[in-house]
Formats: sequence, structure tokens, C-alpha cells
Amino acid sequence: MESQVQVVRAFNRVVTERIGALADGYLARNRSLGLDRVVWEIGRTGIDVRELRSRLGLDSGYVSRQLRSLEEEGLVTVSPSPQDGRVRRAALTARGVDELALLDQLSDDMVGSILTPLSERQRHELAEAAATVQRLFTASAVLITPVDPGLPEARRAVDAYYQTLDSRFEGGFRPEQSLPAADDAFQPPHGLFLLATLKGRAVGCISITSVTESVAELRRLWVSPDVRGLGIGRRLLETAEEAGRSLGASLIRLETNKALTEAISLYRASGYREVAAFNKEPYAHHWFEKTLHGSGPEQGPIGFIGLGIMGLPMARRLARAGVPLAVWNRTPKNVVELIGGDAKPAESVGELFDECETIIVMLRNESAIDAVLRDHPEGLGALVAGRTIINMGTLSPEFSKGLSDEIEAAGGNYVEAPVSGSRRPAEDGKLVAMVAGQPDVVPQILPLLDPLCATTTVCGPVPSGITMKLAVNVFLIALVTGLAEAFHFAQAHGIDLQKLRSLLDAGQMSSPISRVKTERLTSEDFTAQAAISDVHMNAKLIVDAAATQGAHAPLSELCEAIYREAENRGDGALDMAGIIRTIADAEVIHTAPRPAVSSEEDSVSPR
Repeated sequence: MESQVQVVRAFNRVVTERIGALADGYLARNRSLGLDRVVWEIGRTGIDVRELRSRLGLDSGYVSRQLRSLEEEGLVTVSPSPQDGRVRRAALTARGVDELALLDQLSDDMVGSILTPLSERQRHELAEAAATVQRLFTASAVLITPVDPGLPEARRAVDAYYQTLDSRFEGGFRPEQSLPAADDAFQPPHGLFLLATLKGRAVGCISITSVTESVAELRRLWVSPDVRGLGIGRRLLETAEEAGRSLGASLIRLETNKALTEAISLYRASGYREVAAFNKEPYAHHWFEKTLHGSGPEQGPIGFIGLGIMGLPMARRLARAGVPLAVWNRTPKNVVELIGGDAKPAESVGELFDECETIIVMLRNESAIDAVLRDHPEGLGALVAGRTIINMGTLSPEFSKGLSDEIEAAGGNYVEAPVSGSRRPAEDGKLVAMVAGQPDVVPQILPLLDPLCATTTVCGPVPSGITMKLAVNVFLIALVTGLAEAFHFAQAHGIDLQKLRSLLDAGQMSSPISRVKTERLTSEDFTAQAAISDVHMNAKLIVDAAATQGAHAPLSELCEAIYREAENRGDGALDMAGIIRTIADAEVIHTAPRPAVSSEEDSVSPR
């Protein structure tokens, strides 16, 4: 965080100097910025003094001195409120209204002087950055604290929650028809009521209560429309999960209505998995639960093999979620420094298997798996007996099925869990996992995927997870290759690439992956998130798998030829968006047949 602190401090220095906040007379009006800000907050409609203090975060004595100064200038009057004589209210005089109009004009002129020297692109960039800073500064001002659910602000939050449900639910919402939720259930030692406030005003809430010694339930998640999009819902959810750990819960669960689509998306993105109904809440359509790592009895370490582009951020997320890790990588790395959390390096594969009953394997290809597992001195059977192996890389279906059979014959368990996504989703915990394995084993490993994945889908027996991943990759590769060709087409015709990006990002074809890749194609930043060499191997796997079933894959065959050419020309380490360089090369043979390759080459597969 230290480097981030210094960046924000430097930003503060530049902004305060650039807008003239350091001058005694802000906007050449012989008043400080603080006094002018009070004028702006009072506005043309006036304001209660206590609300003014809350908005500006100032104590009563300081605000009183500011108001007296403005009264002496004849700009402000302070008098009892017509609604409540005990409340003081500040209002602008006629002269104060004229001064407000002048301040608005001078402020507009000052901002215009900042924008005018910039290009149109820079002005747009600065306006977007200012909006982002405002949003994040507001988010950082929101406080989440446990309170008595009987307090007035807590009551107002719950009432707002009920009003939201009443407006969203088909047929409305009646609290008396819902499952009861007494206040004492959300007070220590049974639970907590968490209130989010912004400048003293309630903007969100969530409550948690213990059901058993190991199970807790979440209720009443509400976020005010005024602060939506600031990540407050996620913060409330994470704070409630921490409260669940402090209550000793190892499992947390909740139910929700189908109309609350934003909440459902939040739960799924936060690692909650949908389960069968566990109560009779009449307004519920979906029931969710999540395992809380780092709570309850201490668990043994989980093994993790492979710290590549995807493996490193995945291991880091597990460690930060409280999962103890023993880690091994074929190339030595400083595990503690790179991952943090409760992660320690294993000296060898054998040591890792000795310490761990469950091992995640995130290796680049089948040759790497053979080198790590099958070529081990003790042999694969001795290594995996009594262990559960979770393979999260992408292999050929035949290889994965053979590995599964071999591991299970040796007395181990094998689960496929290949993931869709690149480095950024891995960093954000937004991967999509396709899981396959024995029906009695798969449920046991699903909680381990919670910190890594926004969505986890059980596909059936091995190799249905791998096969599903290849089907997903058919579309992914064709999509990004099509985007690259669109940008090449635009370049050839002199079209503005920024405008093309804006149109694509705003249209019906937009998706998270397309928005990431249009950014890369516009900036020509091809730092690998998903490397061309890996995409080429994916395309080869797809074409081979299609051939074994007699299926046609003309697009994948074409893409395989293009990515093969890109790798041959030395672009294999670039991000897949860099395929535009090969598309732009007139020498690409679009219909070139695949060269004969050895079985070892055919076995190579990407993550």
C-alpha cells in the first residue's frame, strides 16, 4: 500500500495547486476555498446547520465560525427552522445568491482553463479520471460498523430495505409474511447488524445470525441507490463473512428472490453456490451457501503446483482467502514474497504430496504433467494414493481420461476443473470453472474453488469438464480473432480506432473479454494475458478433438493455422490480441494444411 499512498499524496498536491486551493483568495474573491464551499453547500434552497456539518465533516464550532464570517459579509443568514424551532437553518441572502452565481461562473472558467490546452482525447481522459476519483473517494468515505438494530438509523435502513423489496417483488412484500427476524438474533453473541453510513447517513446494511455452532445465515442486504456501483454491497458481504468467522461459523448461507438480480450476481461472483432450499421462506426462489475458509478447526495445507501466468494469481487468491498452501513450481520462485498469506514452499513434489491430501495442478501442458507426476522417482501410483488431484489446466480429453483412470486405480481421486479466463479474471477471482469427476468427490472440492471463480459448473464425469472447456474456447478464439481482423480492416481504411472501440464496447456484441481486447488493440499493448502460444495449443486441441468425433471445425482449423503462423514468426509470447500482426501480414496462408507433428507435440495443451 505504501506506493499507492505516495501516488495519492502526489495527486493531492497537484490538484490543490492546480485549482488554486492554496491561495488566500479562492477564485480571486478574497475568501478561502472553505468559505466558498459553505456557500455552495447552502445553495439556493438553504440547509439545516446540522446537515451542513454532516456533509462537510466539520465540527459545530468550526461551522459556526464559518457561518459568522459569511453573515458579516451579508451573504448568509442563520435562523430557526420554520419546521422545528430547535433546529438552526442557514440560507443565502439576495447578495449571497448573486455571489453563488458568480462563483459558479468563475469555477466553470477555471476548469475550462484546465481543459482548453488539452486535446479532445485528453479532455475525455481527464473527465473520466475525475469521475473515477469522485466515485472512489466517495466509496472510501463509507463506514461499515456493527450497531444495535434498534437504533433509529438501523431502523431506517431496514425500512428502506423493505421498501426496496416491496417495489421489486411481484405482488409486493409484506414483512409479517416473511420468516421472522427478531432484533436479538442480530446482536452479540448470536449475531451482528452491520450498518454502512456515508457522512452519518445510512446507505446500506446487512445482518448475520448463528443457526448452529458451524452455520450462520445472512439477512437484509440493502444498498441505497445513491451509492450503488461503489462496491458497498461487496464490502458489506465480506464484512459479514468476517463476522461469521468470528462467530465460529464454517458455512454461511442465505436465500433471495429472483427479482433481486444484482444481489444474485454478487453472491455468485463472491463464491456462493446455489443449493437446495434449506428453509421455507415464502419470498425466496434461490438458496446459496459458501464455505468460510480460515474458520473452525485448523485444516491441513492444500498443495498447489504451477505458478505461471494463471497459477500465480490463483494461488495468491487462495492464500488471501485464508487457505493454507504448500506450493511447488518447476522454476524456483520466492513463494512467500509472490503469494503472501499462509503459503510456504515445498522443497520437492514428494514433500508437497506428503504434506497435502488435496493438490491443485495448474501446469502448462501434458508434457509438464508427465514430468511432474509420472516421472517422479516413486512413480505416479505411490505419489497419488489417498490424495485428491484437481487438474485446473486444459488437456486433451483422452489424456485427462487416461490420467483419471490411472490415479483412481492407484487409490486416489481425480477432478477436472479447467477454467475459462485469463490473468485479469484470475487476479479478480472471476474465472469460470467446468468441473468433472466422481459424484461423491466433486462436492468436496467445490468450496476450494470459491475464492477463484465467479461461476462453477459441474459437467458430469471425466472428461466432460475438459470437453466443455474446449467448446468454450472455440467461441473465445473465434471472437478475439474476429476482433483483431476488424481492427486490421479499420486500419486499412483509415478508420478512427478509438471510435471503433467505442462502438464495439457499446453494442450488443460487447462482453468482458471483447472490452479487454479492444483496449489492447487500440493501445497496441500486447503484454500477455492469454499468450498466442497457449491459444495455438488450444486451437490444436480443439481441431484434434473434433477429428476424433468426426465433427467439422472449419473456423478452428483456420484459427489454428493463423496462430501457428504467429508462433512461427516469433509472436508466441504476445497476448492473443497481437494476432493482428499476423493477420496484417500478406504472407499468411489462410488455408495451409496442418503439418505432421509428433505425438509429444500433439500432447501439448494450454491452460
